[in-house]
Amino acid sequence: MEIQDLSDFLRADPRFNTRRKWLILSELVYKPTGEKVEEGFRYFKCPVDHLNAALARRDFAAIAKLPFALDDEGEPDTSAVRLDLAYTASGALAAFQPVEFRDHAPTPLAASVVLEGAEAQALRDTLREIDQSS
Repeated sequence: MEIQDLSDFLRADPRFNTRRKWLILSELVYKPTGEKVEEGFRYFKCPVDHLNAALARRDFAAIAKLPFALDDEGEPDTSAVRLDLAYTASGALAAFQPVEFRDHAPTPLAASVVLEGAEAQALRDTLREIDQSS
């Protein structure tokens, strides 16, 4: 069975719906709070096994300490190892999925991890630090 990427997984989950924005744009909304879901990512410069192991343990402090992919100027860069993120501003929701680029194509490595309530709230600040897309 093929693993769905994080965006597709969330769009298929009944806890979420899509709200139209303007004529052609839409945004994902977390139904319990009515909040827009922010989607982001972080590239890492480490073996993908390190990311997978920390995510399996739900050790987000360890994930935040993994070496980020940075260019020569210290700015965020890309690599073969990425963590996809989704979260709400209030911290009511946090979702993650490890991705590895194989032959230049993003390949989800594990099912998405979705946290809600207090467990997600505890990660609110960490997610903003990890997210390189913001």
